[in-house]
Amino acid sequence: MKPVDIVTLVRSTWENTIETKRLAQLQAIRATLDAEHLELFDSLVDMQISNVKDDAQAITLMLVHGIQTDGSWHELVTAAFRDVAHVRVKGLGYHCVTALQLACPFRSTPINKIANDFRDARLMEPTARIMVIAHSFGTYIISRILAKYTDINIERIVLCGSIIKGNYAWEKHARHMAAGNIVNDVGTRDFYPVLATFSTIGYGGTGRNGFKNTRVADRYFDYGHSDFFEPDKDHIVKYWKPYILDGTIVESEWDSIKPKTHLGIMLACHPWIGRPAFYATVGLITAAVAGLAWWLLT
Repeated sequence: MKPVDIVTLVRSTWENTIETKRLAQLQAIRATLDAEHLELFDSLVDMQISNVKDDAQAITLMLVHGIQTDGSWHELVTAAFRDVAHVRVKGLGYHCVTALQLACPFRSTPINKIANDFRDARLMEPTARIMVIAHSFGTYIISRILAKYTDINIERIVLCGSIIKGNYAWEKHARHMAAGNIVNDVGTRDFYPVLATFSTIGYGGTGRNGFKNTRVADRYFDYGHSDFFEPDKDHIVKYWKPYILDGTIVESEWDSIKPKTHLGIMLACHPWIGRPAFYATVGLITAAVAGLAWWLLT
């Protein structure tokens, strides 16, 4: 094999292999080469990695999923950006969080894990612009990272199925972000944020009602909790891709015809009404069942 063949091999492998598998593929090829070619091969690979790190347009797109899932939608986002060389998609994850764990106040483990992933991504690509797409519990993780870790800077954020509180202090925790750099995609048929709001502590119904403030652009869709990832809706390519690439916020066609939010939903999401009413109802039902059981047994 000639030196020119080594150059062609490294370049073609780099350009035609999925980003997350590039280094593994190159290592596999390296194992097949004669010792006389290894120095050249290693130098060429180092040059490719250095070019990525020095790319002023480079975007590291971090994906953070919700509970009880492995984030299968990450592959859909990766596929949507496969034709954009300067966008590197990183699907992040954590140990499965159950509905019971979601309700508990001890949530630091997945938050810290994702925060460390952000720091590691910054070390690997120091000049890359960090952007995020987060779904459901992933939105809560991002809100806590912004509030706790000032060393982590995010340029653009897409939220969907959000369970962040409506009164979250974006003006404090996202003050480094430019106007229009936070988009909240709302599902008008999504009940999970409402359920999280009135049945647990620390969450809000913003994935159903929106934030309605100056820092976040709310877009409304006729969606349920995970309809953003349905292939037939093409939501990733139509709405998220333009925003990540150049900040273009494509308006939702549903915004102008969306129905009014039902009063019951608004009350359920109200921090002083929904949760107290829910637990009072649970208490009354529990007392009634206990009373009936006592009456039947005496």
